[in-house]
Amino acid sequence: MEKKNVPVKMRDGTILYANIYRPEKREKHPAILIRLPYVKDSGFISNYMDPVRMVRAGYVLVIQDCRGTGASEGEYHQFVNDAEDGYDTVEWVASQPWCDGNVGMCGLSYLGATQMLAAIMRPPHLKAICPAQVSHSLRGMPMWENGVFLLQLSLMWLNGQIASELAKGDLPPERLKSLRERFQNLMKNPEESCRVLPLVDAPTNQIAKELRLGSTYSDWITHIEDDTFWKKLYNPLPLEKVAIPALHLGGWYHHVITSAVLKDYMVIKQRGPSEFVRKNQKLLIGPWVHVGSSGLVGEIDFGPSAAGSSINYLGMHIRWFDYWLKGINNGIMDEPPVRIFVMGDNVWRDEKEWPLARTRYTDYYFHSGGHANSRAGDGTMSIRMPDEEEADNYLYDPRNPVPTKIGKSSDFISNIFGAQDQQYIEDRTDVLVYTTPILKTDVEVTGPITIKLYASSSAVDTDFSGKLVDVWPDGKAYNVVDGVIRARYRKSISKPQLIKPGKVYEYTIDLRSSSIVFKAGHRIRIEISSSSFPKWDRNLNTGHPIGQDAEIKVAQQTIFHNQQYPSHIVLPVIPREVKK
Repeated sequence: MEKKNVPVKMRDGTILYANIYRPEKREKHPAILIRLPYVKDSGFISNYMDPVRMVRAGYVLVIQDCRGTGASEGEYHQFVNDAEDGYDTVEWVASQPWCDGNVGMCGLSYLGATQMLAAIMRPPHLKAICPAQVSHSLRGMPMWENGVFLLQLSLMWLNGQIASELAKGDLPPERLKSLRERFQNLMKNPEESCRVLPLVDAPTNQIAKELRLGSTYSDWITHIEDDTFWKKLYNPLPLEKVAIPALHLGGWYHHVITSAVLKDYMVIKQRGPSEFVRKNQKLLIGPWVHVGSSGLVGEIDFGPSAAGSSINYLGMHIRWFDYWLKGINNGIMDEPPVRIFVMGDNVWRDEKEWPLARTRYTDYYFHSGGHANSRAGDGTMSIRMPDEEEADNYLYDPRNPVPTKIGKSSDFISNIFGAQDQQYIEDRTDVLVYTTPILKTDVEVTGPITIKLYASSSAVDTDFSGKLVDVWPDGKAYNVVDGVIRARYRKSISKPQLIKPGKVYEYTIDLRSSSIVFKAGHRIRIEISSSSFPKWDRNLNTGHPIGQDAEIKVAQQTIFHNQQYPSHIVLPVIPREVKK
Protein backbone atom coordinates (compact mmCIF):
# COMPACT_ATOMS: atom_id res chain seq x y z
CA MET A 1 0.00 0.00 0.00
CA GLU A 2 1.40 3.36 -1.00
CA LYS A 3 0.38 6.90 -0.10
CA LYS A 4 2.17 9.95 -1.52
CA ASN A 5 2.73 13.42 -0.04
CA VAL A 6 1.23 12.84 3.38
CA PRO A 7 1.42 16.09 5.41
CA VAL A 8 3.27 16.06 8.73
CA LYS A 9 3.00 19.21 10.86
CA MET A 10 6.11 20.40 12.74
CA ARG A 11 6.09 22.24 16.07
CA ASP A 12 6.34 25.64 14.34
CA GLY A 13 3.47 24.89 11.97
CA THR A 14 5.62 24.08 8.90
CA ILE A 15 4.25 21.17 6.86
CA LEU A 16 6.70 18.49 5.70
CA TYR A 17 5.55 15.84 3.25
CA ALA A 18 6.24 12.11 3.28
CA ASN A 19 5.58 9.04 1.18
CA ILE A 20 4.33 6.04 3.14
CA TYR A 21 4.66 2.42 2.08
CA ARG A 22 2.74 -0.17 4.13
CA PRO A 23 2.39 -3.95 4.18
CA GLU A 24 -0.85 -5.33 2.79
CA LYS A 25 -1.97 -6.67 6.16
CA ARG A 26 -4.09 -4.03 7.85
CA GLU A 27 -2.53 -4.28 11.27
CA LYS A 28 0.00 -2.31 13.24
CA HIS A 29 3.66 -2.63 12.23
CA PRO A 30 6.97 -1.11 13.32
CA ALA A 31 8.07 1.76 11.07
CA ILE A 32 11.33 2.80 9.44
CA LEU A 33 11.79 6.55 8.87
CA ILE A 34 14.14 8.01 6.26
CA ARG A 35 14.56 11.79 6.08
CA LEU A 36 16.42 13.30 3.12
CA PRO A 37 16.97 16.61 1.28
CA TYR A 38 17.28 14.92 -2.15
CA VAL A 39 13.56 14.70 -3.09
CA LYS A 40 11.81 11.57 -1.88
CA ASP A 41 10.50 10.67 -5.37
CA SER A 42 13.93 10.93 -7.06
CA GLY A 43 14.94 7.27 -6.73
CA PHE A 44 17.78 8.15 -4.35
CA ILE A 45 16.53 5.66 -1.75
CA SER A 46 16.42 2.74 -4.20
CA ASN A 47 20.14 3.20 -4.82
CA TYR A 48 20.73 2.49 -1.14
CA MET A 49 18.12 -0.13 -0.30
CA ASP A 50 15.01 -1.81 -1.67
CA PRO A 51 11.87 -0.24 -0.16
CA VAL A 52 9.74 -3.15 -1.43
CA ARG A 53 11.83 -5.66 0.51
CA MET A 54 11.58 -3.58 3.68
CA VAL A 55 7.78 -3.54 3.39
CA ARG A 56 7.67 -7.27 2.66
CA ALA A 57 9.73 -7.79 5.82
CA GLY A 58 6.84 -6.31 7.79
CA TYR A 59 7.80 -2.64 8.14
CA VAL A 60 6.03 0.58 7.27
CA LEU A 61 8.52 2.72 5.37
CA VAL A 62 8.18 6.50 5.74
CA ILE A 63 10.30 8.68 3.41
CA GLN A 64 10.15 12.40 4.10
CA ASP A 65 11.47 15.49 2.31
CA CYS A 66 13.48 17.63 4.72
CA ARG A 67 12.33 21.19 5.36
CA GLY A 68 12.64 23.39 2.28
CA THR A 69 13.32 20.49 -0.12
CA GLY A 70 11.10 18.44 -2.40
CA ALA A 71 7.46 19.02 -1.56
CA SER A 72 8.09 20.21 2.00
CA GLU A 73 7.47 23.77 3.13
CA GLY A 74 10.02 26.14 4.63
CA GLU A 75 13.52 27.22 3.64
CA TYR A 76 16.39 24.78 3.51
CA HIS A 77 19.40 25.34 5.77
CA GLN A 78 21.71 22.36 6.15
CA PHE A 79 21.06 20.55 9.48
CA VAL A 80 19.59 23.64 11.18
CA ASN A 81 16.08 22.23 11.69
CA ASP A 82 16.74 18.52 11.36
CA ALA A 83 16.98 17.75 15.08
CA GLU A 84 13.57 19.15 15.98
CA ASP A 85 11.97 18.06 12.70
CA GLY A 86 13.33 14.55 13.22
CA TYR A 87 11.92 14.39 16.73
CA ASP A 88 8.51 15.65 15.62
CA THR A 89 8.33 13.23 12.69
CA VAL A 90 9.34 10.19 14.77
CA GLU A 91 6.60 10.94 17.29
CA TRP A 92 4.06 11.60 14.52
CA VAL A 93 4.90 8.23 12.92
CA ALA A 94 4.56 6.44 16.27
CA SER A 95 1.08 7.95 16.81
CA GLN A 96 -0.36 6.72 13.51
CA PRO A 97 -2.92 3.89 13.56
CA TRP A 98 -0.71 1.70 11.32
CA CYS A 99 2.34 1.93 13.65
CA ASP A 100 2.82 -0.23 16.74
CA GLY A 101 4.88 2.53 18.42
CA ASN A 102 8.32 1.18 17.49
CA VAL A 103 10.27 3.43 15.10
CA GLY A 104 13.72 3.00 13.59
CA MET A 105 15.72 5.15 11.16
CA CYS A 106 18.25 4.34 8.45
CA GLY A 107 20.10 5.95 5.54
CA LEU A 108 23.51 7.12 4.43
CA SER A 109 25.35 10.44 4.29
CA TYR A 110 22.91 13.29 4.97
CA LEU A 111 20.30 10.62 5.75
CA GLY A 112 22.66 9.32 8.43
CA ALA A 113 23.06 12.80 9.91
CA THR A 114 19.29 13.22 10.22
CA GLN A 115 19.28 10.04 12.31
CA MET A 116 22.00 11.23 14.66
CA LEU A 117 20.30 14.59 15.12
CA ALA A 118 16.97 12.95 15.89
CA ALA A 119 18.61 10.46 18.27
CA ILE A 120 20.34 13.22 20.23
CA MET A 121 16.90 14.78 20.84
CA ARG A 122 15.72 11.43 22.30
CA PRO A 123 12.22 11.03 20.87
CA PRO A 124 10.59 8.41 23.13
CA HIS A 125 9.55 6.07 20.30
CA LEU A 126 12.86 5.98 18.39
CA LYS A 127 14.27 2.56 19.32
CA ALA A 128 17.26 1.96 16.97
CA ILE A 129 19.14 3.56 14.08
CA CYS A 130 21.53 2.54 11.27
CA PRO A 131 23.56 5.68 10.44
CA ALA A 132 25.86 5.17 7.43
CA GLN A 133 28.65 7.50 6.32
CA VAL A 134 27.77 10.13 8.92
CA SER A 135 30.11 13.11 9.13
CA HIS A 136 28.18 15.04 11.72
CA SER A 137 30.58 14.61 14.61
CA LEU A 138 33.43 16.58 13.02
CA ARG A 139 33.50 20.38 12.94
CA GLY A 140 32.87 21.73 9.47
CA MET A 141 32.37 18.30 7.99
CA PRO A 142 31.73 17.02 5.46
CA MET A 143 32.90 20.10 3.58
CA TRP A 144 36.11 20.93 5.46
CA GLU A 145 39.13 18.77 6.26
CA ASN A 146 41.60 20.26 8.75
CA GLY A 147 40.72 23.74 7.54
CA VAL A 148 40.92 22.86 3.84
CA PHE A 149 37.74 23.10 1.77
CA LEU A 150 36.54 19.92 0.04
CA LEU A 151 35.76 21.91 -3.07
CA GLN A 152 34.75 19.26 -5.58
CA LEU A 153 32.54 17.37 -3.14
CA SER A 154 30.87 20.59 -2.02
CA LEU A 155 30.07 21.71 -5.56
CA MET A 156 28.96 18.20 -6.52
CA TRP A 157 26.58 18.14 -3.57
CA LEU A 158 25.25 21.59 -4.44
CA ASN A 159 24.84 20.55 -8.09
CA GLY A 160 22.68 17.65 -6.92
CA GLN A 161 20.52 19.98 -4.88
CA ILE A 162 20.09 22.30 -7.87
CA ALA A 163 19.24 19.43 -10.22
CA SER A 164 16.55 18.21 -7.81
CA GLU A 165 14.99 21.66 -7.56
CA LEU A 166 15.05 22.21 -11.32
CA ALA A 167 13.48 18.79 -11.92
CA LYS A 168 10.44 19.83 -9.89
CA GLY A 169 9.56 22.41 -12.54
CA ASP A 170 7.53 24.63 -10.20
CA LEU A 171 9.09 27.93 -11.39
CA PRO A 172 7.73 30.29 -14.04
CA PRO A 173 8.51 28.74 -17.48
CA GLU A 174 10.91 31.43 -18.72
CA ARG A 175 12.86 31.54 -15.47
CA LEU A 176 12.98 27.75 -15.31
CA LYS A 177 14.26 27.56 -18.88
CA SER A 178 17.00 30.12 -18.21
CA LEU A 179 18.20 28.41 -15.03
CA ARG A 180 18.21 25.00 -16.69
CA GLU A 181 20.27 26.29 -19.61
CA ARG A 182 22.82 27.94 -17.31
CA PHE A 183 23.06 24.81 -15.19
CA GLN A 184 23.46 22.51 -18.21
CA ASN A 185 26.30 24.69 -19.50
CA LEU A 186 28.05 24.43 -16.14
CA MET A 187 27.70 20.65 -16.12
CA LYS A 188 29.52 20.38 -19.45
CA ASN A 189 32.74 21.16 -17.61
CA PRO A 190 32.15 21.00 -13.83
CA GLU A 191 35.88 21.14 -13.04
CA GLU A 192 36.11 24.58 -14.63
CA SER A 193 33.68 25.88 -12.00
CA CYS A 194 36.18 24.79 -9.37
CA ARG A 195 38.78 27.17 -10.85
CA VAL A 196 36.65 30.28 -10.40
CA LEU A 197 38.17 32.75 -7.93
CA PRO A 198 37.11 33.92 -5.44
CA LEU A 199 35.51 30.64 -4.42
CA VAL A 200 32.35 32.39 -3.24
CA ASP A 201 31.75 33.51 -6.84
CA ALA A 202 31.31 29.94 -8.14
CA PRO A 203 28.56 30.03 -10.82
CA THR A 204 26.86 27.06 -9.16
CA ASN A 205 26.51 29.11 -6.00
CA GLN A 206 24.85 31.92 -7.89
CA ILE A 207 22.24 29.56 -9.33
CA ALA A 208 21.61 28.06 -5.89
CA LYS A 209 20.89 31.51 -4.50
CA GLU A 210 18.31 32.11 -7.25
CA LEU A 211 16.53 28.95 -6.17
CA ARG A 212 15.35 28.44 -2.59
CA LEU A 213 18.54 26.73 -1.45
CA GLY A 214 19.75 29.51 0.81
CA SER A 215 23.40 30.50 1.11
CA THR A 216 24.79 27.19 2.39
CA TYR A 217 27.84 27.13 0.10
CA SER A 218 28.84 30.73 0.86
CA ASP A 219 28.30 30.13 4.56
CA TRP A 220 30.59 27.08 4.52
CA ILE A 221 33.42 29.12 3.03
CA THR A 222 33.10 32.37 4.93
CA HIS A 223 32.43 30.90 8.40
CA ILE A 224 35.17 28.31 8.77
CA GLU A 225 36.72 30.15 11.73
CA ASP A 226 33.40 31.08 13.36
CA ASP A 227 32.71 28.86 16.39
CA THR A 228 29.29 30.42 16.88
CA PHE A 229 28.25 29.46 13.35
CA TRP A 230 29.31 25.83 13.71
CA LYS A 231 27.78 25.47 17.14
CA LYS A 232 24.48 26.71 15.77
CA LEU A 233 24.71 24.44 12.74
CA TYR A 234 25.86 21.29 14.50
CA ASN A 235 24.29 21.59 17.96
CA PRO A 236 22.94 19.79 19.85
CA LEU A 237 25.90 17.49 19.31
CA PRO A 238 26.87 15.74 22.54
CA LEU A 239 27.04 12.19 21.24
CA GLU A 240 26.80 10.97 24.82
CA LYS A 241 23.10 11.83 24.57
CA VAL A 242 22.46 9.10 22.00
CA ALA A 243 20.50 6.67 24.18
CA ILE A 244 19.58 3.93 21.70
CA PRO A 245 21.33 1.08 19.87
CA ALA A 246 23.09 2.10 16.65
CA LEU A 247 24.63 0.14 13.79
CA HIS A 248 27.38 2.43 12.39
CA LEU A 249 28.44 1.84 8.78
CA GLY A 250 31.22 3.27 6.64
CA GLY A 251 33.65 2.70 3.77
CA TRP A 252 37.46 2.92 3.81
CA TYR A 253 37.58 4.91 0.57
CA HIS A 254 35.55 7.77 1.93
CA HIS A 255 37.99 7.96 4.80
CA VAL A 256 37.25 11.56 5.82
CA ILE A 257 33.62 10.75 6.58
CA THR A 258 34.40 7.24 7.82
CA SER A 259 36.66 8.78 10.45
CA ALA A 260 33.50 10.43 11.80
CA VAL A 261 31.70 7.09 11.71
CA LEU A 262 34.52 5.64 13.82
CA LYS A 263 34.43 8.61 16.17
CA ASP A 264 30.67 8.32 16.64
CA TYR A 265 31.01 4.63 17.43
CA MET A 266 33.86 5.11 19.90
CA VAL A 267 32.34 8.09 21.72
CA ILE A 268 28.97 6.40 22.25
CA LYS A 269 30.65 3.08 23.07
CA GLN A 270 32.83 4.72 25.72
CA ARG A 271 30.63 7.54 27.02
CA GLY A 272 27.06 6.56 26.25
CA PRO A 273 24.48 7.44 28.94
CA SER A 274 24.01 3.85 30.14
CA GLU A 275 25.58 0.42 30.04
CA PHE A 276 22.70 -0.66 27.81
CA VAL A 277 23.60 1.95 25.20
CA ARG A 278 27.36 1.35 25.41
CA LYS A 279 26.87 -2.39 25.02
CA ASN A 280 24.58 -2.17 22.01
CA GLN A 281 26.67 -0.27 19.46
CA LYS A 282 27.93 -2.06 16.35
CA LEU A 283 30.38 -1.06 13.61
CA LEU A 284 30.82 -2.29 10.05
CA ILE A 285 33.37 -0.80 7.60
CA GLY A 286 33.70 -2.06 4.02
CA PRO A 287 36.17 -1.13 1.27
CA TRP A 288 33.64 1.19 -0.33
CA VAL A 289 33.39 4.90 -1.01
CA HIS A 290 29.73 5.14 -0.05
CA VAL A 291 28.54 2.06 1.80
CA GLY A 292 27.04 -1.07 0.35
CA SER A 293 28.39 -0.60 -3.17
CA SER A 294 30.10 -3.16 -5.41
CA GLY A 295 33.55 -4.62 -4.83
CA LEU A 296 34.90 -2.36 -7.59
CA VAL A 297 36.15 0.80 -5.88
CA GLY A 298 37.73 3.15 -8.39
CA GLU A 299 40.22 1.00 -10.30
CA ILE A 300 40.60 -1.84 -7.78
CA ASP A 301 38.22 -4.80 -7.63
CA PHE A 302 38.25 -6.13 -4.07
CA GLY A 303 36.39 -9.24 -5.12
CA PRO A 304 32.84 -10.53 -4.89
CA SER A 305 32.86 -10.78 -1.09
CA ALA A 306 33.27 -6.98 -0.84
CA ALA A 307 29.96 -6.17 -2.52
CA GLY A 308 27.05 -5.12 -0.36
CA SER A 309 24.89 -7.79 -2.00
CA SER A 310 27.40 -10.47 -1.01
CA ILE A 311 27.24 -9.58 2.67
CA ASN A 312 23.45 -9.14 2.45
CA TYR A 313 23.62 -5.46 3.28
CA LEU A 314 19.85 -4.95 3.26
CA GLY A 315 19.33 -8.22 5.11
CA MET A 316 21.66 -6.96 7.81
CA HIS A 317 19.45 -3.89 8.27
CA ILE A 318 16.37 -6.11 8.51
CA ARG A 319 18.06 -8.35 11.10
CA TRP A 320 18.99 -5.26 13.11
CA PHE A 321 15.46 -3.89 13.11
CA ASP A 322 13.91 -7.34 13.64
CA TYR A 323 15.88 -7.56 16.88
CA TRP A 324 15.26 -4.03 18.17
CA LEU A 325 11.78 -3.24 16.80
CA LYS A 326 10.15 -6.69 16.74
CA GLY A 327 11.99 -8.39 19.60
CA ILE A 328 13.14 -11.33 17.47
CA ASN A 329 16.15 -13.01 19.07
CA ASN A 330 18.06 -13.65 15.82
CA GLY A 331 21.56 -13.69 17.35
CA ILE A 332 22.77 -10.43 15.84
CA MET A 333 23.79 -9.04 19.23
CA ASP A 334 25.75 -12.20 20.05
CA GLU A 335 28.14 -11.44 17.19
CA PRO A 336 31.38 -9.41 17.72
CA PRO A 337 30.71 -5.64 17.77
CA VAL A 338 33.20 -4.71 15.01
CA ARG A 339 33.38 -6.10 11.48
CA ILE A 340 35.94 -4.71 9.01
CA PHE A 341 36.99 -5.51 5.47
CA VAL A 342 40.75 -6.03 5.30
CA MET A 343 41.90 -4.88 1.86
CA GLY A 344 44.79 -6.72 0.26
CA ASP A 345 43.68 -9.96 1.90
CA ASN A 346 40.19 -8.98 0.69
CA VAL A 347 38.38 -10.65 3.58
CA TRP A 348 35.89 -9.65 6.26
CA ARG A 349 37.14 -9.97 9.82
CA ASP A 350 35.40 -9.67 13.18
CA GLU A 351 37.08 -7.73 15.99
CA LYS A 352 36.32 -7.03 19.64
CA GLU A 353 37.20 -3.32 19.59
CA TRP A 354 38.37 -0.30 17.60
CA PRO A 355 41.22 0.58 17.36
CA LEU A 356 42.61 -2.95 17.69
CA ALA A 357 44.25 -3.62 21.05
CA ARG A 358 47.12 -5.54 19.43
CA THR A 359 48.23 -2.58 17.28
CA ARG A 360 51.94 -1.75 17.15
CA TYR A 361 52.28 1.89 16.12
CA THR A 362 55.43 2.02 13.98
CA ASP A 363 57.33 5.07 12.73
CA TYR A 364 58.49 4.95 9.09
CA TYR A 365 60.98 7.80 8.49
CA PHE A 366 61.57 9.73 5.27
CA HIS A 367 65.05 9.71 3.69
CA SER A 368 66.68 11.23 0.62
CA GLY A 369 69.78 12.95 -0.65
CA GLY A 370 67.74 16.10 -1.20
CA HIS A 371 66.11 14.96 -4.45
CA ALA A 372 62.91 13.11 -3.55
CA ASN A 373 61.02 14.99 -6.26
CA SER A 374 58.85 12.56 -8.29
CA ARG A 375 59.00 8.76 -8.29
CA ALA A 376 62.23 9.01 -10.26
CA GLY A 377 63.90 10.77 -7.30
CA ASP A 378 65.96 9.35 -4.45
CA GLY A 379 63.31 9.35 -1.71
CA THR A 380 63.12 6.26 0.50
CA MET A 381 61.30 5.27 3.68
CA SER A 382 62.28 2.93 6.51
CA ILE A 383 62.03 2.37 10.27
CA ARG A 384 65.61 3.71 10.60
CA MET A 385 65.94 7.19 12.10
CA PRO A 386 67.36 9.72 9.61
CA ASP A 387 70.93 10.99 9.76
CA GLU A 388 71.93 14.56 8.88
CA GLU A 389 70.26 14.46 5.49
CA GLU A 390 69.63 17.16 2.90
CA ALA A 391 66.12 18.61 2.95
CA ASP A 392 63.80 18.27 -0.04
CA ASN A 393 62.38 21.32 -1.84
CA TYR A 394 59.61 21.99 -4.31
CA LEU A 395 57.62 24.93 -5.68
CA TYR A 396 53.90 25.05 -5.07
CA ASP A 397 52.14 27.17 -7.69
CA PRO A 398 48.37 27.44 -7.13
CA ARG A 399 47.95 28.16 -10.85
CA ASN A 400 49.29 24.66 -11.58
CA PRO A 401 48.20 22.56 -8.60
CA VAL A 402 48.76 18.84 -8.27
CA PRO A 403 45.61 17.33 -9.76
CA THR A 404 43.28 14.89 -8.07
CA LYS A 405 43.50 11.62 -9.96
CA ILE A 406 40.04 11.21 -11.48
CA GLY A 407 38.87 7.83 -12.75
CA LYS A 408 36.48 6.90 -15.53
CA SER A 409 33.77 5.20 -13.48
CA SER A 410 30.15 6.24 -13.85
CA ASP A 411 30.18 6.62 -10.07
CA PHE A 412 31.39 10.20 -9.72
CA ILE A 413 32.08 9.88 -5.99
CA SER A 414 34.30 6.85 -6.63
CA ASN A 415 36.17 8.93 -9.18
CA ILE A 416 37.02 11.47 -6.47
CA PHE A 417 37.71 9.16 -3.56
CA GLY A 418 38.22 5.67 -4.96
CA ALA A 419 41.47 3.80 -5.60
CA GLN A 420 43.25 5.25 -8.65
CA ASP A 421 46.72 4.66 -10.12
CA GLN A 422 48.83 7.66 -9.05
CA GLN A 423 51.85 7.15 -11.34
CA TYR A 424 51.31 10.18 -13.54
CA ILE A 425 50.89 12.37 -10.45
CA GLU A 426 54.16 10.98 -9.07
CA ASP A 427 55.95 12.14 -12.23
CA ARG A 428 55.55 15.77 -11.08
CA THR A 429 58.49 17.52 -9.45
CA ASP A 430 56.18 19.26 -6.97
CA VAL A 431 55.38 15.86 -5.46
CA LEU A 432 57.92 14.29 -3.08
CA VAL A 433 57.95 10.50 -3.12
CA TYR A 434 59.31 8.26 -0.34
CA THR A 435 59.17 4.48 -0.88
CA THR A 436 60.17 1.40 1.10
CA PRO A 437 62.19 -1.43 -0.44
CA ILE A 438 60.16 -4.32 -1.84
CA LEU A 439 58.42 -6.04 1.07
CA LYS A 440 59.60 -9.55 1.85
CA THR A 441 56.55 -10.33 3.99
CA ASP A 442 53.01 -9.02 4.27
CA VAL A 443 52.54 -5.87 6.36
CA GLU A 444 49.06 -5.20 7.73
CA VAL A 445 48.10 -1.60 8.50
CA THR A 446 44.78 -1.31 10.33
CA GLY A 447 43.83 1.76 12.34
CA PRO A 448 44.44 5.53 12.49
CA ILE A 449 47.33 6.82 10.33
CA THR A 450 49.19 10.12 10.83
CA ILE A 451 52.16 11.96 9.34
CA LYS A 452 54.53 14.07 11.43
CA LEU A 453 55.96 16.58 8.98
CA TYR A 454 58.66 19.17 9.64
CA ALA A 455 58.46 21.86 6.98
CA SER A 456 59.06 25.49 6.16
CA SER A 457 57.57 27.73 3.48
CA SER A 458 58.34 31.06 1.87
CA ALA A 459 54.65 31.93 2.30
CA VAL A 460 52.73 33.18 5.34
CA ASP A 461 50.13 30.46 4.78
CA THR A 462 50.14 27.30 2.67
CA ASP A 463 49.01 23.67 2.65
CA PHE A 464 50.86 20.39 3.13
CA SER A 465 49.30 17.12 2.06
CA GLY A 466 50.26 13.48 2.48
CA LYS A 467 49.14 10.32 0.75
CA LEU A 468 49.68 6.65 1.63
CA VAL A 469 50.13 4.54 -1.50
CA ASP A 470 50.29 0.79 -2.22
CA VAL A 471 52.84 0.15 -5.00
CA TRP A 472 52.14 -3.08 -6.84
CA PRO A 473 54.83 -5.27 -8.46
CA ASP A 474 53.87 -3.95 -11.92
CA GLY A 475 54.54 -0.36 -10.77
CA LYS A 476 50.94 0.73 -10.38
CA ALA A 477 50.57 2.96 -7.34
CA TYR A 478 47.14 2.98 -5.72
CA ASN A 479 46.14 5.56 -3.12
CA VAL A 480 45.00 4.16 0.21
CA VAL A 481 44.33 7.26 2.34
CA ASP A 482 45.32 10.91 2.16
CA GLY A 483 45.09 14.02 4.27
CA VAL A 484 45.95 17.70 4.35
CA ILE A 485 46.68 20.50 6.81
CA ARG A 486 46.36 24.26 6.30
CA ALA A 487 49.30 26.00 7.96
CA ARG A 488 47.26 28.76 9.62
CA TYR A 489 45.03 26.10 11.22
CA ARG A 490 47.84 23.82 12.44
CA LYS A 491 46.87 24.46 16.09
CA SER A 492 43.28 25.68 15.93
CA ILE A 493 40.69 26.40 13.26
CA SER A 494 38.88 29.02 15.32
CA LYS A 495 42.15 30.77 16.23
CA PRO A 496 44.30 30.81 13.07
CA GLN A 497 47.98 31.72 13.20
CA LEU A 498 49.93 32.63 10.08
CA ILE A 499 53.44 31.23 9.81
CA LYS A 500 56.77 33.02 9.51
CA PRO A 501 58.46 32.49 6.12
CA GLY A 502 61.50 30.24 6.44
CA LYS A 503 60.66 28.99 9.93
CA VAL A 504 60.40 25.23 10.50
CA TYR A 505 57.07 24.06 11.92
CA GLU A 506 55.80 20.64 12.95
CA TYR A 507 52.60 19.62 11.19
CA THR A 508 50.40 16.67 12.06
CA ILE A 509 48.57 15.42 8.98
CA ASP A 510 45.68 13.14 9.86
CA LEU A 511 45.27 10.52 7.13
CA ARG A 512 42.32 9.04 9.05
CA SER A 513 41.94 5.25 9.23
CA SER A 514 42.12 2.25 6.95
CA SER A 515 42.69 -1.50 6.91
CA ILE A 516 45.01 -2.90 4.25
CA VAL A 517 47.62 -5.62 3.90
CA PHE A 518 50.61 -4.47 1.85
CA LYS A 519 51.44 -7.79 0.27
CA ALA A 520 54.91 -9.29 -0.09
CA GLY A 521 56.37 -8.00 -3.36
CA HIS A 522 54.61 -4.63 -2.95
CA ARG A 523 56.11 -1.42 -1.59
CA ILE A 524 54.74 1.20 0.81
CA ARG A 525 54.94 4.77 -0.47
CA ILE A 526 54.25 8.26 0.84
CA GLU A 527 53.59 11.29 -1.35
CA ILE A 528 54.07 14.79 0.07
CA SER A 529 52.79 17.83 -1.81
CA SER A 530 50.68 20.95 -1.24
CA SER A 531 47.55 20.33 -3.28
CA SER A 532 45.07 17.87 -4.72
CA PHE A 533 42.84 19.91 -6.97
CA PRO A 534 39.87 20.04 -7.33
CA LYS A 535 39.31 17.64 -4.40
CA TRP A 536 40.61 20.37 -2.07
CA ASP A 537 40.55 24.11 -2.67
CA ARG A 538 43.88 25.72 -3.53
CA ASN A 539 45.66 27.63 -0.82
CA LEU A 540 46.64 30.85 -2.63
CA ASN A 541 49.58 31.33 -0.20
CA THR A 542 48.61 34.92 0.67
CA GLY A 543 47.19 34.56 4.17
CA HIS A 544 44.06 36.42 3.09
CA PRO A 545 40.56 35.27 4.17
CA ILE A 546 39.79 31.90 2.61
CA GLY A 547 37.78 31.91 -0.60
CA GLN A 548 37.19 35.64 -0.79
CA ASP A 549 39.88 36.94 -3.14
CA ALA A 550 41.81 35.93 -6.25
CA GLU A 551 45.41 36.97 -5.51
CA ILE A 552 47.95 34.15 -5.98
CA LYS A 553 51.52 33.68 -4.76
CA VAL A 554 54.00 30.88 -5.46
CA ALA A 555 55.52 29.18 -2.39
CA GLN A 556 58.91 27.52 -1.95
CA GLN A 557 58.35 24.48 0.27
CA THR A 558 61.07 22.66 2.23
CA ILE A 559 60.58 19.26 3.89
CA PHE A 560 63.11 18.26 6.54
CA HIS A 561 64.14 14.72 7.54
CA ASN A 562 67.13 14.75 9.86
CA GLN A 563 67.86 14.02 13.51
CA GLN A 564 66.35 17.31 14.69
CA TYR A 565 63.38 17.20 12.31
CA PRO A 566 62.61 13.52 11.64
CA SER A 567 59.59 13.63 9.31
CA HIS A 568 57.76 10.30 9.33
CA ILE A 569 54.49 8.46 9.05
CA VAL A 570 53.02 6.51 11.96
CA LEU A 571 51.52 3.24 10.73
CA PRO A 572 49.26 1.06 12.91
CA VAL A 573 50.90 -2.28 12.17
CA ILE A 574 49.01 -5.44 13.13
CA PRO A 575 51.13 -8.52 13.91
CA ARG A 576 50.54 -11.30 11.39
CA GLU A 577 50.38 -14.98 12.16
CA VAL A 578 53.37 -16.78 10.69
CA LYS A 579 52.27 -19.50 8.30
CA LYS A 580 54.07 -22.79 8.89
